[in-house]
Amino acid sequence: MNGLDLVEMAARYGMTSVEFPIGIIPNHSEAGMDRFGELLQSKGLTFVLDLPVLDVDQAHKELPLARRAGARVARCVASNFLEGARAIYAPDWNAHMRDMIARVLAVRPLLDEMDMVLAIENHQDVTSDDLLVLCQAGGPRVGVTFDVVNPLSVAEEPFEFARKLGPRIFNVHIKDYTIHPTPSGYNLVRAGIGEGCIDWRAMLMLLREVAPGALWHIELAALNARHIRMYEEQWWCGYPPRDIRALLPLFRFLARHMQPADAPWQTPWESNASAEACERYERDQLDRSVSYLKTELADIVNL
Repeated sequence: MNGLDLVEMAARYGMTSVEFPIGIIPNHSEAGMDRFGELLQSKGLTFVLDLPVLDVDQAHKELPLARRAGARVARCVASNFLEGARAIYAPDWNAHMRDMIARVLAVRPLLDEMDMVLAIENHQDVTSDDLLVLCQAGGPRVGVTFDVVNPLSVAEEPFEFARKLGPRIFNVHIKDYTIHPTPSGYNLVRAGIGEGCIDWRAMLMLLREVAPGALWHIELAALNARHIRMYEEQWWCGYPPRDIRALLPLFRFLARHMQPADAPWQTPWESNASAEACERYERDQLDRSVSYLKTELADIVNL
């Protein structure tokens, strides 16, 4: 499925914004992006550029093209690390952060030139403190793509995470997980919106209050579970010391939302189901997610 297909799907569901990489747009020349912008406008859609780990050269190439299509926000990540397992991927997290600050500073003049903002995602790697450091280094044009359930990947509670970042949130990934216990911690398992651990009415009302200008996008999570091994000592080697009392909101959240130990959690993909079954699972989950937002939260969500 290419970018044009996604635009048609978004329009069919009544959405107002799309987010994806420039590379899936069939023609992403300057003229092609001009035409893509015209298509978006005809469908009543805005465009958020999806970048991978922030790369200065790639940003200089792609931000001007995205701007031609009307984009004002570019989403990126600070790493490809997952499951909060920073000790495995980056033994010296401080060195990694220094490198990311240098990249943010190098991109900042381009953001001014393009009149765009950069929104760094909490991609199962960075904490709220990490994001605040990056935002402060980058200035007012650098903020956050808040993936609502990813704080659980770095042992933080989602609502506290949102309050802490507040107006620095420029972009939101509306995503849900169910939580399943393991001897090492817990699995985070893909769920339809409204079928997981987030109280969406409370969360979206909070986001309207603390980040009223943020764009909202539906994101259905990866097809394999994310294992957060926070009960293993090695997992914590990637983090600075933390007062145990700071974890109480997370523990309360887990206590409220943890599934029974014997609850099934494997997705069709993890159960080696057929390609047809996996596709049906994904499409049904998207349909239920949109229906939930339209029916249960119609007074909050513009769909």
